[in-house]
Amino acid sequence: MPEGPPAALPVAKITDRFLAYLIDTLPFGIGYFLSAGFLIGVVGRLPNAPGSWRELAACWLGLYVLYHTLGNRAGSTLGKALMGLRVVSIKDAAPPDLAKSAARAFGLLLSTPFNLGFLWAFADKDSRTWHDKLAGTMVVEARPKTASESRLTALAAFVSLGALLVVAVLAQRLRPTRADAEAVVRAQQGLQVLASIEEKYKAANGEYTKSLADLASASGDAAQFKNAMMDLFEPRQFRIAATSTGYTLSGRALDRHRSVVTLSGPVSAR
Repeated sequence: MPEGPPAALPVAKITDRFLAYLIDTLPFGIGYFLSAGFLIGVVGRLPNAPGSWRELAACWLGLYVLYHTLGNRAGSTLGKALMGLRVVSIKDAAPPDLAKSAARAFGLLLSTPFNLGFLWAFADKDSRTWHDKLAGTMVVEARPKTASESRLTALAAFVSLGALLVVAVLAQRLRPTRADAEAVVRAQQGLQVLASIEEKYKAANGEYTKSLADLASASGDAAQFKNAMMDLFEPRQFRIAATSTGYTLSGRALDRHRSVVTLSGPVSAR
C-alpha cells in the first residue's frame, strides 16, 4: 500500500516548518558559538584551532540529536509546538516510537548537507523531507491555519531566511583559518621557549622572574628576544606571574581573534 498522509490532517506548510526549524536550531547554534567564545577566546581553556571547534561542534550536535529524538517521540519539538505542528507516523497518525524518533533525528544529518533533504520537501506531494522518508513520518498541522496566519508566517519565514544568510556569512568569517591555527601553534611554542629561559634564570638566580627584561637578558640576545616576542604575541598583552616555586606565562597569539595562550611551570612538576 502506498504511503500517504493520515486522513483529515492538514500537511504542514514549508514556511511554518522553516520557522519551527529556526526556533529549534538557533539556541544550539548560539550555545556553540558562546561556548567557543568562552573556552577559546576568554579563558583560553582550548586553543583556537580547527580541532577545538570540531570537538565543541560534536558535543552540541549530540545534544541537538538527543533533543530532536525526545521531541519527535513527544509529537513535537518546542519549535513545532509553537508553530502549531506535530510529527506523526504515516501508518497511524500517532507520534513515532522511539526507534523512528531517533531515526528521524539522525536523518536530520543526512538532510543537512547543502540542505538537499529539506529542499526535497518542495518536490514531495506531502512535503516530506529525507528524514521523514527515513523514519516513515510526516509533519502536519495540529489545527488548520487561516489565510492571514499563513501570510504572516510566510513573511516571517522569508525575513528570517535573509537574516540567517547574513549570519552564516559572518560566522564563516569568524572561523579560524589555517593561518590562525599556525599563529596559535607558534605562540604556544614560544611559551615553551620562554619557560626554558625561566628555568635558566632560576638556575642562575635561585628564583623565577616576572620581568620580561630579565628573560631577555637571560636569553643571551636581547634584540633577538624582542623581535621574537613581537612576531609571536600581541604587544603589551603579555603577562608573567612568578613566585619562588613557579610561574605562569600568558599572552595573546597573533591570529585574527588574538587567542589567549598560557603555560604554567615548572614543566617537570606538571
